Amino acid sequence: MRRIGGLVLAVLSGVLLSACGGDTGSDAPGSNAKGAGAQPAALDVSTTKGYALSTVIWDRFPIGVCWDMNNADYARYAGQRGWARLAVKETWEQHSGAQFSGWQQCTNDPNYYGIRISVEDSAAEGPHTVGLGAMLNDAAGGMVLNFTFMNWSESCQGREEYCIRRIVAHEFGHALGFAHEQNRPDTPSTCAEPAQGNSGDTMIGPWDLASIMNYCNPKWNGDGKLSATDIEMAQKYYGPPRGNETVYTLTRAQAPAQVTAYDFASHAAKASIDLSLTGDYKRVDRMFASTDGKRLHVLLERSSTSIDLATIDTATNTVVRVTPIGPLLTTLTGYDLQPAPDGSQVYLSSKNVISIIDTDAGTLVRTIVLPEAFNIIRLATARNDVGNVYALSVEEGTKVEVLRIDTALSLITGGFPAGSAPTVIHDQFAVTPDGKKAYFVSFASAAAAGNLTEMDLESGISRGLTDLPEKNPKFLAAISNQQILFADDNDTKPSPIILYDVTSRAKSTLLASSNLLGYLQYEPRTQSILLERSGVWSVNQLRHRADGTYRNIDLGMRSFTSGSAYSGIAPFVFVAR
Repeated sequence: MRRIGGLVLAVLSGVLLSACGGDTGSDAPGSNAKGAGAQPAALDVSTTKGYALSTVIWDRFPIGVCWDMNNADYARYAGQRGWARLAVKETWEQHSGAQFSGWQQCTNDPNYYGIRISVEDSAAEGPHTVGLGAMLNDAAGGMVLNFTFMNWSESCQGREEYCIRRIVAHEFGHALGFAHEQNRPDTPSTCAEPAQGNSGDTMIGPWDLASIMNYCNPKWNGDGKLSATDIEMAQKYYGPPRGNETVYTLTRAQAPAQVTAYDFASHAAKASIDLSLTGDYKRVDRMFASTDGKRLHVLLERSSTSIDLATIDTATNTVVRVTPIGPLLTTLTGYDLQPAPDGSQVYLSSKNVISIIDTDAGTLVRTIVLPEAFNIIRLATARNDVGNVYALSVEEGTKVEVLRIDTALSLITGGFPAGSAPTVIHDQFAVTPDGKKAYFVSFASAAAAGNLTEMDLESGISRGLTDLPEKNPKFLAAISNQQILFADDNDTKPSPIILYDVTSRAKSTLLASSNLLGYLQYEPRTQSILLERSGVWSVNQLRHRADGTYRNIDLGMRSFTSGSAYSGIAPFVFVAR
C-alpha cells in the first residue's frame, strides 16, 4: 500500500492527499490502492458503473448508528465519537433529509435497523464500509473507523480530529448508498485513480472533481465538506433537510373521534389527539391542514344543522379552537372547505357565498357573495397566486364555469365556460401552483361521458386530455405546473394511480390497486405519493426509483381501527411545518 512518508510531507503539500476510503479498503492520507481481496463480490465493477446505487437507498428514518466496542473503549473514545457525530451532522444531515440516531453502544437486538461501527487500527486495512447503503443494515463491522493512527496513516497523529472528521464524512457517503466518483464511466483521463469498491447505477450531474466521494479531489475527502453535486445527489434520494413532518391518521371516524400523530421519519406514533368534545357530534366529515402546516383542521358533524371545525396546533398536538360553521351554510349539502394562503384562515363555500374564517380566533373575517345564479361545487387555491381563489361552479343549473375570484376585491375577475352540468356532479378540480391552468372533468351534455380537461386560465381555452380515458378520477391534484396526479375509481376493478405530464403527455401508472383507494396525497420533499386503500387502512408510500418505477412501502400507520369510513373523508393527512 503506497503511503505518504509522514506529517512533514503532508503539511508541505498543503493538503492530505488521499484515495479517500472505500467500501472495503483504505482511507489513508496518501494511499490510493486496494488489494483485489478488498473488492466486495456483490457487484461486478467492470459492468456496473455509476455514482449512486438506487437499490440500496434507506427507506426509513432515522437510521440507527451504534458503536461495536467494549465499555472501556466506549468511554476512552468519547471525544473521537463526538467528532464523528459532528462530521455527519455538518454534512449529510445538514444538507439533506437523511437522519441518524442512537450513537450508543451496540446491543444484540435481532431487529436492529442501522449501521454498526467498529474501530480498528490495522496496518493492512484502513477505514471502510462493507458495501453501500442498506447493505450495511445490522452488518457486524459494516463500517470500520480508525481513532488512534498508530499503525495506519501515522501522519494523522497529533491531528486526529482533522482526520476522523474527514474520514467519517466520506464513509457515511458510502453508508447512504453513494459510490466513488471515479467509478463513473464518464471519469476523464485526467483522473488516473482506479475504480474501487461497489459502483452505482445512477449518475447525478456531470463528473465532479470536488465531490467528497472522489479520489481525484485535490482536497483529501473534500476537506470534509460536500460539493454542490454531493448535495444534489443526497437531496435526490433523501430530500432536502427535514422540518417537522407528521402524518395524522383518523384513528376513529365516529364519536368519540380520535386522531393519531405519527413521525414521518421514524413512523413512530408520537401523540393521540382525543376529539371527545362537548356536544352530540356524530362523525368526522373532513380533515385537512393549513397552508403553513401549523394547524390541522377536523370537520365534525353534530347534526344536519350543526357542524363545527376543530383546529389542532401541530406543534403541541392539542385542540386549540372549535369554530361553529353551521350558521354560515346557506345549504347543508354541497359545501366545500379549503385552506387559505393565510395559514390561520379557511375558505368555506356554500352555494354562491364564500366565507373567510379565522380559525385561530374563531371568527368570520368577511364574505364574498357571487351572483345568485352560481352554485359553487369546489374551491381551489394556487400556491404562487395568493390573491385569488378559484371555483368550479354550476351556473343556472345547466352550465359549468371556472371562476377566478379576487379575494381582496370580492370580485369575479375571470369566468370561463367549462361544459354542461352532468346528471351527477363531479367535484374534481385542481389549479396549478402558478394559477395559469385548471383541471376538471368536463361534459358535452348532461348525459354524455366526461373527460379530464385542461383549461388555460388566461384565455379560457380548454383541451380534452384524450389520452386519459379514465372516466372517474379521484383525488385530482396539480403537483406542479406540468404534472397532475389522480386515481381512477374503477369500482370493483383495479384502481390505478396515474401521474401525467401535460407538456410531454407522458402517462405513468404508479400502482394498480385491487382495493379502491381511500385517499391519495403527494409529498413534495421526497417526491413520493402517500395513499390508503379501502379495507386496508394503513398509510403506504410510493417511493421513486432510478428506473422510473415506484416502490410501495407500508409505513404501518393505521387508521379507522374502529368506526366506519365515510366517502370524502381524508383518512390521513401529511403535514410539514
